[in-house]
Amino acid sequence: MKALAALLALCLTACGKYGPLEPPPDPNAPPKPANTSSNPSQMNVLAKPSIPPILPPKQPFFLDFLLK
Repeated sequence: MKALAALLALCLTACGKYGPLEPPPDPNAPPKPANTSSNPSQMNVLAKPSIPPILPPKQPFFLDFLLK
């Protein structure tokens, strides 16, 4: 029974993304050209999204004693 549970846990903890394996990159491929455009109108607005700051909770968490 323990072996079955261990096998099930091993199968459920598989990591990686869903789908087939990707081939390795071609070593003979030409390098990608660098984006040297300095025109702000051509820059992507979503490149630097504004992320709100993370605020600490107002009440303590019951496992906070482990961090101190």
